[in-house]
Amino acid sequence: FAFWPRAAGASQASRREMRFHFDSGNKLHGLHGGRASDVTHRQSRQSQNDRVLPGHSDGKRRSGGEDPIAEGYSPLQLAPELTDLQNTGGFSPMLEEDAPKVAAAKAIHILLKMEKQGACCIEADSVYGAAVAMPQIARSAGWPGTFTTLVVRIYFFTLLNFVLQAFLLSMIGEEQLVMYPFAGQMHLCDFAASITDCPSGPNCVGPLGTIFSAPRLYSYDIWSTRIFLRDSLKALFPEHADQIDQDVDPGEYGVENSLCRMACVFIFMLAVAEDLSGTYQLARTLWNVPNQAQPWTAYEPPTWAEKKQVKVIKGFTELEFVKFRVAGISVNWKIINLVFILIPKGLMWLALVKSGVHYLMETAGIVDTVVNAMALTFVLDVDEMVFHRFSSGVTKHIMENIEDLPNFDTQDVDGETDQQALDRFMRSDFGRGKLERLWSMMLPTRLVMVICLQALFTWDYYRENCITLEDGSTVSKAMSLPKDLTYQPLLLMFGIESNVLDTSFWSMPGT
Repeated sequence: FAFWPRAAGASQASRREMRFHFDSGNKLHGLHGGRASDVTHRQSRQSQNDRVLPGHSDGKRRSGGEDPIAEGYSPLQLAPELTDLQNTGGFSPMLEEDAPKVAAAKAIHILLKMEKQGACCIEADSVYGAAVAMPQIARSAGWPGTFTTLVVRIYFFTLLNFVLQAFLLSMIGEEQLVMYPFAGQMHLCDFAASITDCPSGPNCVGPLGTIFSAPRLYSYDIWSTRIFLRDSLKALFPEHADQIDQDVDPGEYGVENSLCRMACVFIFMLAVAEDLSGTYQLARTLWNVPNQAQPWTAYEPPTWAEKKQVKVIKGFTELEFVKFRVAGISVNWKIINLVFILIPKGLMWLALVKSGVHYLMETAGIVDTVVNAMALTFVLDVDEMVFHRFSSGVTKHIMENIEDLPNFDTQDVDGETDQQALDRFMRSDFGRGKLERLWSMMLPTRLVMVICLQALFTWDYYRENCITLEDGSTVSKAMSLPKDLTYQPLLLMFGIESNVLDTSFWSMPGT
């Protein structure tokens, strides 16, 4: 905030722009170039509403809401009050070149608090968030009929979402665990991953036992068709079987580009990491909010002016005075949300990531891998689609306007002077503090999290489906057909094999 001295006879130097900073009890708003919109003074023995305007010995007083400049009083007339603030330590001059540093000091301090401590918040565009918030809003209002109906509706939509997601994930599992074996497909593992090093490197022998080469590398659909053609010719002309084996080469099945496959798994993990963050945020909210049944709704008409005037000036309606905010939840409701919302949501994420990584690792073609990397994530978007398509306008309005409950406060920033903020900034972000800040913030934790998740689920794929040979090749384990075709959704969702036949229809040649 700037004040330009305009006293008669003031020198050019005294006319330079000066900035004044205030403590939390003394604020100067909009005083710049002879314009002042409001002056809020420190508490004194004389109340603000009874303060005598400067230069008025007749006792003329102003109310706290009047604008002294609009009434014809210049900053020079207000100078006695400003001088009084300065003499009592309310503010002190600050150089113009320090203003950006003060702004950075306050912004960094508050934003780092926001990032590290966060807030208790609810997903505004998901049935999961609505299933947590709507019952609390209905409880706060005493369970009226309208809100109770909305709670029943959102619970039904949440159940519908769980059913749809679980069914889709079980179908992906059925494709991998049932249909692939009946099609004669083995696990891809690292077949042809080192094709540039063939024939002497690892992973150079294909499922048929021959050496990989680029002209002989095919996806499974094409490879299986070529094998079918070869076997059909042998069945039709058994007397020429040896000649057919010599002249008809079906090629080998392997991954076209292993680096592209790993990059697509990384992109897939990037896409699903956001949903994991939402699950973690929901868990933090349930943990951090008070264990008390506090109201989630409030009616807050303005106190700084009459409500009718605010409606006219701001164009508000009564709805703008109704507030929805995250607040305390009783222990019983926390347990309900944990069992019926949080845990199922986390299990859906786990099932999708496990199935998705498996599916991408089993995709040999480059284009197919790129397309499937993002296509699989639509399963996690079902909750948002259900919410946007089926939820009522009342529920959507409430969820769009629900306010977060911060896990931090800014009293330390509000209560410090600009000089104190500048001193803190110089200590924490310059000199030795700058090196400490670089060391603590240089590592991108979210990137590390995504890489660790990718490593974990990729390792899980190799552990369950592949074996390592003596030469370092990673090939598919022996494949057997499933013994029981009964639909078992939970096993299929999480990629758990049911009973299989004792005999295998394929095993790696030479093992």
